[in-house]
Order: sequence, then structure tokens, then C-alpha cells
Amino acid sequence: MDKSSEIFISFLRKTLSEGKCSTYFTKTDLQNIYTQTKRQGVLAIVWDSIQKLTTEGKLTPDQLPNKSLKLQWALSAEHIEKRYRKQLALASELSEVYAIQGIGTIVLKGLAISRYYPTPEHRECGDLDCFLVKLDGSHQDFTPIKNSHDRPVVCYDEGNQLAKDAGADVKIGFYKHSHITYKGLMVENHAFCTAVRGSRDKKQFERHLQTLLTTQPLTPIGNSKLLSPCADFNALFLTAHSFQHFLTEGIKLRHVLDWALLLNAEQNNIDWRSFYEWCDKMHFTKFADALTAIAVEDLGIEITNPAIHTHSDLKDKVLNDILYSNNAVHNTKASKFKKRMMIIRNRLLGGWKYSELYEKSAFIDTLEMVVAFFIERKPKI
Repeated sequence: MDKSSEIFISFLRKTLSEGKCSTYFTKTDLQNIYTQTKRQGVLAIVWDSIQKLTTEGKLTPDQLPNKSLKLQWALSAEHIEKRYRKQLALASELSEVYAIQGIGTIVLKGLAISRYYPTPEHRECGDLDCFLVKLDGSHQDFTPIKNSHDRPVVCYDEGNQLAKDAGADVKIGFYKHSHITYKGLMVENHAFCTAVRGSRDKKQFERHLQTLLTTQPLTPIGNSKLLSPCADFNALFLTAHSFQHFLTEGIKLRHVLDWALLLNAEQNNIDWRSFYEWCDKMHFTKFADALTAIAVEDLGIEITNPAIHTHSDLKDKVLNDILYSNNAVHNTKASKFKKRMMIIRNRLLGGWKYSELYEKSAFIDTLEMVVAFFIERKPKI
């Protein structure tokens, strides 16, 4: 890890855990770190650290950001806050549309995880990922109606139509979720929480996630009708979602912070035996261990629950990939076809990610994905 990255990580540690922060840096280092914060999706969080160090009088005049950078950083952080509030307001408004029809809006990651951050508004959010379920109106709490398999009654099609009736633009093309544009808010309305094509294990995993939504409590986000899943769901979903992105295009430090802060807040509220059983079954364990090791060793998160794995021989490899690789796919302006080709390329060239982390063949896994694309257009669980 190079010098600027070490300083960068220490700034995150300062905000997340009040851990030791490096003060061996110059104005030039800060300019490089600012660039990294934008790329890693943690700009406002690192700005919090710099403000703390300044308030505590731990920075010399030679270390303080120059006027131009200070203004740029402060305005960027303010923009993130305003965008967060706007997204939350619009997401709440859309959830009201669904609530009138007895539909609950369960938030997947994003706004649901931001509540664990020291300043929720500083967690950068992209699209609103939601999973819509029918609620039992006879209960005062947010209880989903169960189907005959103890899973929630999913309101995917109804959600798309209600959004369209409310003036949103709705695009349906991908089996896992639709794309809804509601007053500028990008929404992914999920038919499935995770990718289920081409694998019995993936379908079984999806069934387990959905069962957690009906057997564990849902928590309102603030005063809105938006709902956050239970800690068990969040732990498995964040792991699966981050690992899928890690294999196909890499992830950002924002993903690691989500995991670290979930651990910090919920480590004694998660069924770790069940978590690791599912991780072993889905080949997630080594990746989850690496994220936890980064959270503990680099970000200073204190783990007191002995059931949690806190060591990983692959921690440094995973962290270096997060910091330095550049295989982004979904945030590029490439066509849909080209993005698919980029994903296949990244998978086939995954190398150690497959052999050491996933412990699967990159070629066979990619072949299964391609075959499933053609023969399982509309999967069921």
C-alpha cells in the first residue's frame, strides 16, 4: 500500500472508530487523497476526519488543505448531503404511493445501511434498490403477508404499474429488477433480491433471504414508510452483493465501510452460525473474512463476538484490488452488449479472485452464466 493510501485509510479510521490517524502528510498528499475519496465513494466521510483533526489542532499550517481544495472538498461534501436528503425525500414519497395500496417498500442496502454511519447523509447513495411486499393490514407493525412457502407476497408487477400511474418512467428488460425513474430518482424494483439464474444453490439462497423478510422484524427508516431488513438479511445480502461486484468489476471502499459499520452495530444481533453456513455453501466465506479483517485491522472496528472470523490471509490482496484496480462496468457509458462482454472478460481474467477466494472455475462459472441467459429467461424460485 502506498503512502497516500495509508493516510487515506487512517482518515477513515478516524471517523469510523476514533482510531489513530496519520498526520505525516503534506498539501500535495491531500490533493491525491481527495481524488481517491471521489473514486472510492467516501469523500464526505474523509472530509469529516480532516475537520476533526483541524478542530483538535493536530494539523500544522503546512498540512491544511489550500483554500481552493478546502472549498472544493466542502462543497462536494455539501452536495452529497443535499443529494442524500433529496433521494430520501423522493424515496419516502414513492413509498407512500405503495403504502396506500398496502405495499411495503423494503430498502436493499443504500439508505437502509446509511443509518449505521456517524453521519447518515455522508453515505453516498446511488439508485434506490427496493423489494416490494404485501403487508398484513391487520397488524400495527410492518408484517409481510406470507405465501404458502413462508415467503413474502412480492409486489413487483404491481409496483411497476403504480409507479407508472404516479408519472414515473418504467423500463422492464432485466429479469432481476426493473428500472423506475421517479422525479429524477433512479429506482431498481427487485423481483429477486439476488441473481438466481442457472443455479439451484442461488435459488435456495434467494428463498432463504426472502424467508428472513417474513420471519424477522422490519424497521422503519426515520418517519418514512421505507423499511430496513433485519441484521441477518443485511449481513448475507451485503456479502452476496459485494462479492458479485468484486468478481465482475471490483468494489469500492464504500462497500467495505457498509460491512464494517454493520459489524460495529449488529455484531451481537446476527446468527453467525447460520451466516457462515450459507457463506460456505455459496463460497462467500473467504471474501467475507477478508472484508472483516479490513474492518478490524485497517479501519479499527472492535469485534467482541468470538463467533466472528477476524483473520484472513487474503486481506491485503482484496484491499489492494479495491484501492488500485479499475475494471468498472456498470458506471461506464458503454452499451448494454458491451457491458456484458466486459463482465465476461473480467470474470475470465479474474485469476486469483476465482481460484483463491471463490474456489470455483472462472470458465465454468462464466459458461453457466451465459447458458442460463439463453435457457432461463424468466427464472422462478
